[in-house]
Amino acid sequence: MIEKKCEICVQSKQVMGKDTEVTEVEYPGRFVDRGEKKYLSYKRSTEDGEVDCLLSYSKGVMIMSQQGGVRSKMEFIPGKTTSNPYMTPLGNMSIPVYTRGMSFETRDDVINVMIDYDIATGDAIQTLINITARLL
Repeated sequence: MIEKKCEICVQSKQVMGKDTEVTEVEYPGRFVDRGEKKYLSYKRSTEDGEVDCLLSYSKGVMIMSQQGGVRSKMEFIPGKTTSNPYMTPLGNMSIPVYTRGMSFETRDDVINVMIDYDIATGDAIQTLINITARLL
């Protein structure tokens, strides 16, 4: 098992109808490599408080979990739609997510993650997330 501190940059682009939102945020985090399963973790602040974020990857399946003021667990499998729990202080819901594509690549001291998916609400929210982790 390998465990290292890292600097994580999360870039997100969401398209909702005619509106587009782009964000880029950096966080201190951790990378853990347990052979077939790999993890990136970091904390982020929201209006509902601090949220622990965990991204795991294994054998073509990626899972993004959040614990804190917001709790969710999204499973990404290319070409598949998954049903995902999303819990907020205002209530719980199940969110269908269709994964168009994803990748998890490690090169030297850099990890690159890409997740391209749709949140299937009334008007689908097209989302592209790129995560770069630089190991320290």
